Amino acid sequence: MHHRTPDALKIDVGSVTTRQELHSLVAEAFGFPDYYGQNWDAFDECIRDVQLPAHVEITGLESLRVRLPREADLFQRCVADFVQESHHDITLRTA
Repeated sequence: MHHRTPDALKIDVGSVTTRQELHSLVAEAFGFPDYYGQNWDAFDECIRDVQLPAHVEITGLESLRVRLPREADLFQRCVADFVQESHHDITLRTA
């Protein structure tokens, strides 16, 4: 689930149960292009090419980690790398 306003984007990954569902959710939420490859290399490239609102909050990481530990780790790493390079305001919450 996600909710977007002009200034903020909130993405809840807590109910995601499959890798494909996670990639579909983030692609829709971030507004990735149709050619998004639904893998972490493609995520890493596409997140740099879209216009993000001033604040992004991602919630439900702990629930995602229980169901899909590898995907949760890769997702968190990709987001952290992007934040470090871009200094964009993205908050990752476990709950």
